[in-house]
Amino acid sequence: MSEQEPLVEQVLASENVELRILAAQGVLPLAPEQLIPLQVALAGSEDPMIAGYAATSLQAVEPRFAHAYLTESAPPEVLRWFALHHGEAQLVETVLRRRDVPRELLAEVAASLAPDLQETLLLRQDAIVELPAILDALERNERLSIYARRRIAEYRQHLLPRATAEEAAVPAAEALAAADLDAADLREIEAVREAVPAAGEVDEKSGLSESQVRSLPVPVRIKLSKGASRTLRNILIRDSNRLVALAVLANSAMSEDEIEQVAGNRSIDDEVLTFIARRREWVSRYGICRALVLNPRVPVGIGVRLTSRLSVRDLKVLRKDRNVSEPVRASAERLYRIKSV
Repeated sequence: MSEQEPLVEQVLASENVELRILAAQGVLPLAPEQLIPLQVALAGSEDPMIAGYAATSLQAVEPRFAHAYLTESAPPEVLRWFALHHGEAQLVETVLRRRDVPRELLAEVAASLAPDLQETLLLRQDAIVELPAILDALERNERLSIYARRRIAEYRQHLLPRATAEEAAVPAAEALAAADLDAADLREIEAVREAVPAAGEVDEKSGLSESQVRSLPVPVRIKLSKGASRTLRNILIRDSNRLVALAVLANSAMSEDEIEQVAGNRSIDDEVLTFIARRREWVSRYGICRALVLNPRVPVGIGVRLTSRLSVRDLKVLRKDRNVSEPVRASAERLYRIKSV
C-alpha cells in the first residue's frame, strides 16, 4: 500500500466536508491514478455541492493524460463515468476500444452514442457476440445512423444466430482464454482441419492453411483475428466478408508496413480502406496516406481529401494516373500547380 492510499480512505470515511471538498476539487496531494477514482466516487455523492465540484474537476482533466489512464489502468467505475458523463468523444472512444471494458457498460452507453462512435462500437464484434444486448441498446439510439442500422442487420444474420445458440450449450467454465475461442469453436476448427485439404499460406501459430481458415464460420474467423500472427492477419484481412477484415484492423497490433500494404491493396473492401483513412495515427504516416490516394478503390471523397498531403513529386505523377478517379487527378493537378510555383 502506498503512502497516499490512507488519505483516500480518510476522505471516503470522513464526514469532514472541507476535506471532501478539497478532494473533489483535486487539490489533495494524491497521484492522478488515486485522485481520479476518488473524484469519481465523490461525483456520486449525495451532497450536490461535493458531487458538483468532483464532476467539474473530472471534466477538466487534460484529455491526453486521461486517454493514457483510461487505456492502461482505469478501473471499471472510472471507465463508466468517463463513458457516460465526460462527453469528450476521444475519451469515450478510448473506453469503447479497451479490450476488457465491461460488456454491460457498452450496452449502457450504446443508446446515446453519436454516429461516429456507433461505428467504433460496432467494431467490437467480440463484445457483441458475448452480449448481443449491445445491439438491442444501439437500436434504441435516436441518432442511429443508416450505416449502423445496416451493420446491425448484418451482425444479426452472420454473427448472432450461431453464437447465441452455442453460448447456451457450452458452460462458461469451458471458455478458453487464448483468442477467446470456446470449446465449440475448437470443435469447428478441428472439423475443418480434418475435412478441408491444406492449401495456400499456412499459419505457423495455429497450423491452419488459408483454405482451412476461409472454411471456418464467420464468428470463428473474427475471434481468430485477436492476437493473430502476421501470416494469419494476412489471410484474414483479405477475407471476402468485410466484418472479418475489419476485425483484423480493430483487434490486431498491425505494423505500419502491414497497414500500408493493406491500404494499397486493390482487392480490399472499400469499407476497410475507409476505416484506415479514419484512424489519425495511420493516415498521418506518409506511406499509408500515399497508398490510399493511389488505390482506385478508395472512396473519391477520401482520395481528394488526402491528396493535399502528398509531395510535389507524387502530385506530378498522380495528376496523370488514369487508374484513379477524375476528381482525384483534378485535385492533384490543381495542387501541383500551386505547390510547384
